[in-house]
Amino acid sequence: MKNRPHFRPNPYYEDLERMEEAVMSILHNLEMENTEIHENNHKLKKEITFSRNLLSQLLMENTCRKELVPLKQESKEVHLDCALNQKYLVDFNKKDKDQQRPDPASSGLRKCKRAGIGHTPVRELPEE
Repeated sequence: MKNRPHFRPNPYYEDLERMEEAVMSILHNLEMENTEIHENNHKLKKEITFSRNLLSQLLMENTCRKELVPLKQESKEVHLDCALNQKYLVDFNKKDKDQQRPDPASSGLRKCKRAGIGHTPVRELPEE
């Protein structure tokens, strides 16, 4: 082994190895930074989508509220009309029952009708 000549490393080769290590370190740092930026970009896209959907929902809700005000007013008017109609029907039924009750004068007409004499009174309906 002593007969072997001593091999001296090339100084340029050592410089080249150091440069390669530095470049590989920079490359690794850039890849890590790129991964982090990609993840942040993905999160931001999710937030943008969420914000757009939220804005759309708020606009839709605002539109619905604006349309709801006239509908509530119309609903109140319909309920009022319904209550008035119900009151009218109750009053109408009371009048109808009052007209159907026998009076002492009409009982004489019924006796005459059974005997075939007289006429039957005609009931008139109230006008609307």
